Amino acid sequence: MSFSEELMSDFEAMLKMRTAIGFSVEADRVYLSSFVLFCGNNYPDSSAVTREMVDNWLKEYPFKAAKTQLNAIGIIRHFTSFQNALGKEAFVPDEDYTIHAPRYRPYIFTDAELSTLFTTFDTLPPRYNSPSREYIVPVFFRLMYCCGMRPGEPRRLKCDDVNLDNGDIYIRKTKRNKDRHIVMSEDVRKLCVQYDRMMGERQWFFQRWNGDPLENQWVRSQFSICWNRSGLEKRQNPRPYDLRHCFATRTMMRWIDEGRDIMAMLPYLSAYMGHAKFSYTLYYVHLLPDRLLKSANIDWEQFHEIYKGEKENEED
Repeated sequence: MSFSEELMSDFEAMLKMRTAIGFSVEADRVYLSSFVLFCGNNYPDSSAVTREMVDNWLKEYPFKAAKTQLNAIGIIRHFTSFQNALGKEAFVPDEDYTIHAPRYRPYIFTDAELSTLFTTFDTLPPRYNSPSREYIVPVFFRLMYCCGMRPGEPRRLKCDDVNLDNGDIYIRKTKRNKDRHIVMSEDVRKLCVQYDRMMGERQWFFQRWNGDPLENQWVRSQFSICWNRSGLEKRQNPRPYDLRHCFATRTMMRWIDEGRDIMAMLPYLSAYMGHAKFSYTLYYVHLLPDRLLKSANIDWEQFHEIYKGEKENEED
C-alpha cells in the first residue's frame, strides 16, 4: 500500500469512528482531504506524517482567518493522534501550533440596513447558472434571520422537516449532532407556503437544480452578491452568520423594551438557538446597545457570575 493510500485509509477510518460516536465530520472532511492529498502528492516515499508536512500544508492552504487555521490544526491533531492509536508514528501538533485568534465581533445590522438588505434579497434578478435563486434567496435568509438559524440548518432541511400547517421546523443533527424543534412566526410560515407551492415536489426544502441540497459556498456567494448590490456602506464585511447574531440581540432588545426579566428569558433563547452552553447565549448581552445595557432587567452580578472566565469561542 502506498503512503497516499495508507493515509486515505486511515482518513476514512477516522471519519467512520467520529461519525459513529456522534460528531459532525463535515469540517474534518474538507481539511483532511486537502491535507492527505498534499502529503501523498508531495511526499510519496514517506511512511509517516511529519512536522514538515504539517508546516508546509499550513503555509499553502488558503485560510481566510486565523480561527479557521486553528480549527484545521485541531483536526490534524485528531487525525495523527488517531494514527498513533493504531500503532503508527505520526507527528501530533502540540500547543505551540495553537493560534490565539481574536474573537470575531458580529456585524449587528441597523434597522435601515436590514430593510435595504432584505429589499435587495427580494429583488435579486434571475441568473442562468443559478436556477431559482430569485425565489430561494428571499426565503432562505428570512428563515435565518427570523428563526436565528445557522447557515447550514436551512440548507439541510428536507421538505418533511418543515410542517407548513403549524410552522414547526425539525432541525436534524445540527451542531454537536443534536436535534431540535423551532417554530416559525405566522408571516414566515405563510411565505414558506407560497415558496413551497412555487418550487413543487422535491426532497430538500432549498434544493439545487440537480436535486442536491444547497452548498455553503452558494449561500455565502449569494449573500455577498446581495450585500454588494445593496449599496450599503461597508463598515465591515458581514457574513450570513451575522443574521443569526442579529436575531439573538434583537430578541433580547425586544424583551427589555417589553419590560421582561431578561435573565429569566435567556434559557428559552438558548434552547431555541440550540446553544450547547448557556454562556454562548449570555455572550450576546455584550452586543446590546449601551442604553439597554443599563436596563434594570439585566442582573449584572448574576450575569458575571455565570459568564466570567468563559473563553470558548463557538461559532454558534
